[in-house]
Amino acid sequence: MDVQGPEKARPYLAKAKATFPTLVDEENQLGQVFGFKVIPNGLLIDEQGVIRYLREGGFDIRKPETAAIVGQWAEGSDLKDVEHTVGPSSDGRAGHGGDTKAMRRFREGIEVYREGRPQEAVALWREGLTFEPDNLIVRKQIWAVENPDRFYDGAVDYGWQREQIEAGR
Repeated sequence: MDVQGPEKARPYLAKAKATFPTLVDEENQLGQVFGFKVIPNGLLIDEQGVIRYLREGGFDIRKPETAAIVGQWAEGSDLKDVEHTVGPSSDGRAGHGGDTKAMRRFREGIEVYREGRPQEAVALWREGLTFEPDNLIVRKQIWAVENPDRFYDGAVDYGWQREQIEAGR
């Protein structure tokens, strides 16, 4: 999820040598469907559209254990014994993200951002956080717009992010 678009993720995918299709959700549609409040997330979906694996937060293809799971799945393994695997019916969370006040402000901010008014977008996102302060998707979009060097210039600065969380920013 990145309101700034897939071009922001491409360097990381290239560095990780990812060879599978990757979706960058610019509108947080998956967050609304699944109720995600953190990123990055990983979903592995089969040819029938069934989610076979879902990892909420911490999905990192550079981690050997994550790469192994993706490799197993790509080779046809059912992943039934893999942690964070969901069954063929549902993981039971769909629809929990919904139309909250926080998400309405977030969507409004996305529209304003696309119109070239990032400061106004950030103000709307901050207002949304007053309704849902634990939403790290919204918080990280604010941080990424205001501090691109912490996100897009080389390695993502997770230490700085932890400091922001601990400071309540």
